[in-house]
Amino acid sequence: MIFSYDLGSKKLETLKQTSFAENGIFERQDIEKWVENCTDILGEEILIVATEHDKFDKTNERLDLIGIDKQGKLVVIELKRDQSGKDVELQAVKYAAYCSTLKLENVAQLYLEYCSKMDRIKTIDEAREFIINFIENDDFEQLDEKPRIILLSKEYRPEVISTVIWLRKFGIDIKCVEFKPYNLENNKLCFASTILIPIPNTDEYRINPKVTTNSPADLTVSQKRYLDFYKDLAKRINKLDPTIEANPEPKNYCQIPTEFGSIHFEWIIHKRPQDSLEVALHIERNLESSRKILNNLSKYTAEIEEKTGCKAKAEMWGKRWARIYIEKPENEMTEELKIWAVQKMKQLIDVLQPKLSLMKEIM
Repeated sequence: MIFSYDLGSKKLETLKQTSFAENGIFERQDIEKWVENCTDILGEEILIVATEHDKFDKTNERLDLIGIDKQGKLVVIELKRDQSGKDVELQAVKYAAYCSTLKLENVAQLYLEYCSKMDRIKTIDEAREFIINFIENDDFEQLDEKPRIILLSKEYRPEVISTVIWLRKFGIDIKCVEFKPYNLENNKLCFASTILIPIPNTDEYRINPKVTTNSPADLTVSQKRYLDFYKDLAKRINKLDPTIEANPEPKNYCQIPTEFGSIHFEWIIHKRPQDSLEVALHIERNLESSRKILNNLSKYTAEIEEKTGCKAKAEMWGKRWARIYIEKPENEMTEELKIWAVQKMKQLIDVLQPKLSLMKEIM
C-alpha cells in the first residue's frame, strides 16, 4: 500500500492502485525502456547489453533484455506488464539456456551493436573494455554457464512463485520483482518496485556471537594465496612502523584502518583490465562526502609522486566512492612485489595520514 501526505492540509491518503493497461502503458515501448534506462527498478545496477534479442541459430524466439551484473554474471531479464502468466519462469529458464554458451567476446559484440544505435562505442575492444570496467569482481575472468534470471511483473501467478522457489533450491538464480503503478493527481502515476524473491537478507540486523570463519581447510587455493600474501605484508609493515596494523583476509585486498570511519588505506590485487597491485587510500562514504574529501586530498598527488617515485591518481570510482592510489603493473606475489608494496604503503601513509588528521572538521 502506498500513501501520499499533503504538508499543507496534513492529510494522509491512500493511493489507488491501477494497471498499466488502463493507462495505455505497454510492455515493450514503455516498461522495457524504463528498465533499460534505470535498472534500479530491478533493485540493482545492471549494464544492459542487448534488447529484443532473437539471434539464435535454431529458434526465432525473442527475449526482452540481456545484461551483466556487477559480479560479471550474465542476466536474462523477462518483463510482463500486468500479469505474469503461468509459465514466464519456464520461458526465462529456456532463454537462459540459450544464452548459457555466450562468452565475453560474444557479449561485447552484442553491446557494440546495442551502442551503435546511440552512436556511443565504436569498436569491439571499446565494448569489451567498458564491460570489464563495469564489473567490480576482481576475480572475474570469463562468463560462466549459469546466467541469472530476473522477472518483472505487476502481479505473479501462484504457479510462477511456487516454481521459482523450487528452482532456486537447485541453484538456479531467479529473482522476482513486483512493479506496481498507482494513481497520483494531475494525470500522474507513481510506481512501487519490490523484490519478492529472494526474500531480502536480514542477517545484517541479527546480533550473533563473534565467531572465527574461513578455517584454512575451507579456503580455495586463491584465497589461501591472498591470505598468506597479506599476512606477510601486514607483519612486515608493522615491523617497519608498529602503529600500522593491517587486517588480512582471504580476499584480493587488505585494509589498514584510519581514525575515520569508511576511510582506509588498502592493498588490492587487480586482474583486470590489467594485472596490477594497487596501493591506495579508499574513501567509501556517500557521494557528497567522498567527493569533498577527495577534492581536499587530490592536491597532494605531486607530493605522493615525489615521495614514492610513482604516478599518483585521484578519482571517483563506483557510484559514490573515491580513491588516491599508485600501482605496479604486476600481481605475481614475488619477494620483489612484497618489498615494493610495503615500502610504497608506508610512504603513502606518511604523506596522507597527517593530511587526514587536519581535515577532522569536514569528516
